[in-house]
Amino acid sequence: MGTVWSGFDDVLQRRVALKELKIPDGIPDGEKLELRERIMREARALAGLSHPNVVTVFDVLDSGGDEPLVIMELVPSRNLAAAISELGRLDVAQAGVVGFGTAAALRAAHRAGITHRDVKPGNVLISDDGRIKLTDFGIARNESDAPMTSAGLVLGSPAYIAPEVAAGQPVTPAADLWGLGATLFAAVEGRPPYDVDGDPVKTITEVVDGPVPVPSVTGPLAEVIGGLMVKEPSGRMTLDEVRARLRPLLADPDDPIFPGSPDVPTIMARVPAPTAASGPQASRAPGTGAHAPGARARAGAPLAADPGPVPAAPAPRSPEPARAAPPRPAPARPQATRAAARPGGVAGVLGGIPLVLAGVLLVLVGALAGFAGVRALAGQEPLSTVTVATERTPRIAHPDPLGFSVAVPQDWTQYRSPARDGSAVVRFVSPDGRQELSVQAAASLPAVTDALTPEALGVDAVDAGPVRTLPDGTSQVEMTTTSGPHERRILMRVIPGRSPDGVWVLQLASPAGRAEGAADGLFDAIATGFRSTAG
Repeated sequence: MGTVWSGFDDVLQRRVALKELKIPDGIPDGEKLELRERIMREARALAGLSHPNVVTVFDVLDSGGDEPLVIMELVPSRNLAAAISELGRLDVAQAGVVGFGTAAALRAAHRAGITHRDVKPGNVLISDDGRIKLTDFGIARNESDAPMTSAGLVLGSPAYIAPEVAAGQPVTPAADLWGLGATLFAAVEGRPPYDVDGDPVKTITEVVDGPVPVPSVTGPLAEVIGGLMVKEPSGRMTLDEVRARLRPLLADPDDPIFPGSPDVPTIMARVPAPTAASGPQASRAPGTGAHAPGARARAGAPLAADPGPVPAAPAPRSPEPARAAPPRPAPARPQATRAAARPGGVAGVLGGIPLVLAGVLLVLVGALAGFAGVRALAGQEPLSTVTVATERTPRIAHPDPLGFSVAVPQDWTQYRSPARDGSAVVRFVSPDGRQELSVQAAASLPAVTDALTPEALGVDAVDAGPVRTLPDGTSQVEMTTTSGPHERRILMRVIPGRSPDGVWVLQLASPAGRAEGAADGLFDAIATGFRSTAG
């Protein structure tokens, strides 16, 4: 139902993708207006969804006719369907990477109240810089993928449509779960789960009445596919469980799991506005963000190997960053310091956490959501190796004047910075600047969770999971933050203080998707040994 063009934004001086929406002929005027308004509402909703695995909508140009123009992020890439066509069936590790990123995109969309409605390999992009992107949230579909029924449009592609949708039932987020399972089936089998002689009507009938196909692979990926491709919508596996089961397949992200090709620079050049053409140029592959010849230029500079440690302001009494010192008796503290050690309220969270995250995110040039294998699939070389501390990393106790004691890796550097309320945030940064442990005080658990917003954290997007209460009475949250192209995975533990009116907030930030199991073990070991000495 649309055509994708390559365009240029004269105001912001950037390349964009433009989707010209077209409503098929033969639809009654009443249904045409309803469909057009639904598309417009969905475009507006998607414009408010910011996630690294979702193609961003910038704006909608509506002239009042039947063909609104959607301005979107341009993603130089190829889609999963093209990759399967070129490479054949993917192995378990390759499909696991794609499934993990696509599940993250769907989880963010569903939390925002958005249902994709057409999850299939053609709508999963692997960008040139290694990111997984989900596109076409019901805005632009190929007419051949939208067969008509007496009730109007059947939303989705026949080979990947959910059985309940094919049977005419309302579309719910559960339909996306089936689509994800069918997409992963196609990835590992090299063919769609359903395709009866290329006939859409027979294919839909088989989806509704036929048996569910079983993949030839085994292990976690087979369990995920089987858990998603369940005909009863309420019985399908949740996206959180999908990501949990696929995570072990990503244990070694620095292994090139896809065949590589000569590296393509991953930093786009600043290109001048086109002067030869007066209108947009049609792209070669709708939905992939590919340009017409000569429409895209690339810079010759690759990603920086390592930009160094996090910049941070030192403590007022210590002009040079101080290494974590060996255990020693805690020095006597004046009463003012003891008062500051008590959790200081919401301002500490709103002031300290943005300072922590903003500094760390500056150095993550290479920590994108795409792993080494996905970069290779997109024609890129694997990213450089990231060294992540584990629970076996030697640690040294650090008694802090703020009123806590924590064991940190012995080669991590300590920094201190004031929060907005005057209290302090204590940070320990790894030698390569890629990991950071931070400690600060807050008023309460609700004050902490209420501050997990992009505005409060100073980032573009926050994808926070549920609050889990652990057996020791502490609470833990796992979240992912995005700032520009950089994505961070943050483990947060909220620990009760000695006083009844405050808590400690312990966080470990690491590159998203890279050695997450090792980071989990390190954080658990550090958090278990954390002690409050204030009060």
